[in-house]
Amino acid sequence: MGNSVNASKSTMILSILYFGWIVSYIDRTAVSLSIVQIGEDLSLDASKLGIVLSAFFMGYALMQIPGGWLADRFGSRKVIVTAVLFWSIFTALTGLAWSLTSLILIRFLFGIGEGGYPAASTKAISDYFPADKRTKAQSTMMSSNALGAALAPIICAPLLAWLGWRHVFWVISLLGIIVVIWFLLSTKHSGKYSVSDKAHKPNKEEYLQLLRNTYLWKVLLVFFFINIPNWGIMSWMPSYLMQVHGIDLKSVGLISAVPVLFLTIGMIISGRIINKVGANAKYGVIAGILILGVSLYLITLSASIVQVIIYQCIAFTFMSFVMSFIFTLPHRIMEQKVVGTAFGILNFGGQAAGIFSPMIMGALIASTGGSYKSAFLFLTVCCLIAAFIACLLPSAKSKEAANHPTAKIVG
Repeated sequence: MGNSVNASKSTMILSILYFGWIVSYIDRTAVSLSIVQIGEDLSLDASKLGIVLSAFFMGYALMQIPGGWLADRFGSRKVIVTAVLFWSIFTALTGLAWSLTSLILIRFLFGIGEGGYPAASTKAISDYFPADKRTKAQSTMMSSNALGAALAPIICAPLLAWLGWRHVFWVISLLGIIVVIWFLLSTKHSGKYSVSDKAHKPNKEEYLQLLRNTYLWKVLLVFFFINIPNWGIMSWMPSYLMQVHGIDLKSVGLISAVPVLFLTIGMIISGRIINKVGANAKYGVIAGILILGVSLYLITLSASIVQVIIYQCIAFTFMSFVMSFIFTLPHRIMEQKVVGTAFGILNFGGQAAGIFSPMIMGALIASTGGSYKSAFLFLTVCCLIAAFIACLLPSAKSKEAANHPTAKIVG
């Protein structure tokens, strides 16, 4: 074993990885909050704005597997620094967009930049944490997704009202520079929990074995259908609150943050629960998906903003368990050397949902004259499909079984 990282150093590294995720969410959520202003400025209707929102996810999804491969092959440190610098540049360029075409291209390339970070940060957990600490560290790090989504509207909404949408993207792009400097300083003299760089570079056969793992692909499909509601809500909820319930932009920022705080806390707690329940986690996943679907349906029947927020809080609380199950899977069942690629494969499925979800919702909203009911019903149907696939997940007892192509794996 090489030079290991002491506890305080690991905590510092986890903190910067956490902050990096928050910055990524601030950068990507800003466009959802500013979508009404962008539409008015560039004369774009809901269907075209849906394409803009989906452009990011196309680049983001396409980069998931290459990002994991690069992290496994060349190390998490290089990939993280490159990814953050790349997405920060295109965050700033978003404020310079002058047409639908330019906006789609910039957001696609921005997605490419952010797409390298998820698998690389997951690989960093395996690099800088001992095996028995990785599941907790991973679930804690991924709770940043929810906190970032909660902080983004609080930070961006007032800035949008004050500066306008173009200037906001220039300002928040500077956060990426802070991430890079902090990460480089934190990892400068850190050791790793690995035998050697050569020993921990996967060979061709190990990659092929990973691709033949049927359990991994079933979880990918669950993530795809569960992330359609996730990204649908994130992309269109601000517009829904403003256009259907008449909430102003500043209030939307605060209101949108409340449900996501439930997701943040739920992610941290559920990671610990999954560690304890083992194979029975599968049934928690199924229950969580079904409750999420019912909650989304109830949102369409809500007559007040209070009801909307209550149902969204319930939805996000149970979504947290499903997300923790998926995000910690590579650390629980995969060998360290392929953790980055395994996470990239899983996250590809989840983020591919973002390509379709905003676009389909935008088309449904536009085709019904601005009504959001059919769009939310679409999200509920996707939850039912995800629950059905989750029922097909097998159960097993060991990491060794997990890496067998036809394995029955711990659920």
